[in-house]
Amino acid sequence: MATREAISAALTRAKAAADSQHAQIIYSAQLSRADRELLCATGWLQEIIRGWYMLVRPDTATGDTAAWYANFWDFIRIYLADRFHDDYCLSAESSLDLHIENPTIPQQVIVITKEGTGFRELMHATSLMIYENVKNFPEETTKKQGVRVMSLPLALCKITPTYFHNYPRNAELALRMLQTPTGLIHSIMRYNLKTAAARLIGAYQFLGDDSTAKEMSNTLSVLGIRVRPTNPFQRPAPLLKQSRIKSPYAGRIHAMWAEARKSVITYFPKPPGLPKNPEQYMHHIDEVYQYDAYNSLSIEGYHVTPELIERVKSDNWSPDTNEEDASSRDAMAARGYFDAFQTVKPCIKEIIHGGNAAQLVKENLQVWYQKLFGVGLQVGTLLPRDLLGYRNDQVFIRNSIHAPPPKEAVLDAMEAFFECLEEETHPAVRAVLGHYFFVFIHPYMDGNGRIGRFLMNTLLASGGYPWTVVRVDNRKKYIDTLEKTHMKFDMAPFTKFIAHEMAGSP
Repeated sequence: MATREAISAALTRAKAAADSQHAQIIYSAQLSRADRELLCATGWLQEIIRGWYMLVRPDTATGDTAAWYANFWDFIRIYLADRFHDDYCLSAESSLDLHIENPTIPQQVIVITKEGTGFRELMHATSLMIYENVKNFPEETTKKQGVRVMSLPLALCKITPTYFHNYPRNAELALRMLQTPTGLIHSIMRYNLKTAAARLIGAYQFLGDDSTAKEMSNTLSVLGIRVRPTNPFQRPAPLLKQSRIKSPYAGRIHAMWAEARKSVITYFPKPPGLPKNPEQYMHHIDEVYQYDAYNSLSIEGYHVTPELIERVKSDNWSPDTNEEDASSRDAMAARGYFDAFQTVKPCIKEIIHGGNAAQLVKENLQVWYQKLFGVGLQVGTLLPRDLLGYRNDQVFIRNSIHAPPPKEAVLDAMEAFFECLEEETHPAVRAVLGHYFFVFIHPYMDGNGRIGRFLMNTLLASGGYPWTVVRVDNRKKYIDTLEKTHMKFDMAPFTKFIAHEMAGSP
């Protein structure tokens, strides 16, 4: 049996090798056989493909995808560079995934090379398809996340017409990311892509960007290329109103929101209207608090009881004098939930008296978060700076193919989120999509689920809907429905789930 010292020494060498590549990826030549076998046997290394490994924690559950999804693009970057140096490029479709910062890990990445073909089955049903194409190897390349890809204009010229049918949102985002059509015109001329020109001019006409379409058509005509525009999109209307987007993250929130509205309106009960008796409405919220706190905290894995929730609510909780209160993760979570709940109620009260729900959420969201974790300041486990702003690191959700935006993109995404709330006229859409997109963005390191449910109930109040408890008995269905919505963006199942929970709430 290996000693702790031997494992520690082998792990130190492995981490040094991984750090040299700014990733958790290691290939065989970087480790001795003894170190590799020891770390595999003790669970510190997982094999991706033969000769390639990923550093993980030994307590990672079997089937947990978070580590792989967190390291997916790092593996692609390191593996392709090691095997092909710069003589590779992602296909047009795979290139667009990186240009538009697609938050979903692709099931397959397609790679064009100057020499070498093959298929590599990777972890968790992902794969690499590599094919040689010297004659049509793209010359206009750049790097995204360290991976060699086609330039955005060339990728748009090279994608097949079916891409616009199968991934219309992605195509629209990519088209609206270009600030000028110059790059498209250059690629069309360089590779004589007349059919692509007709498709792209037609696409911009469909998107309502007539100035870009006209500029492309006129310039190409002067250069001797005349085309008849063809619309590659099959949907009746574009998702976005603006011609250009601030970032792919902001654009994606606006586009997905527009895409999902109809499902919520179709499958959620009609709003009953602001309550005629606001005091009774608020009294019901107080009555349901204990049940709500128990379920919301239990969904997040806390072990709470009605007695603990009541003790915290009754102020029989003192971390200064009671060591158990100061050290109990569950008691601290229960207290934080109660404190946050007290700041949510005044917002709801103002909303049911006609206040602007979107504006109140925007003004108070950070306060809810600070109250939820304010106990940490009291007992010394958190510093004030820990509760300022949004998250400062990347997060990955266990067993989810969806990766929330990187920390640098959270501000753009949240600004788009608040814009969608402000522009939305239907209270059910505000509430259901508000909850979904809040957890989609995952703006905090912790507490997103609890705050997301506070947010949902605050926005439900703007339509006179009752406080809705997502029950811990339905936790699996709740999480599974969210994940399926991330994977196949159909808001109907999640809308129906929330409607079902509302009907079953006390």
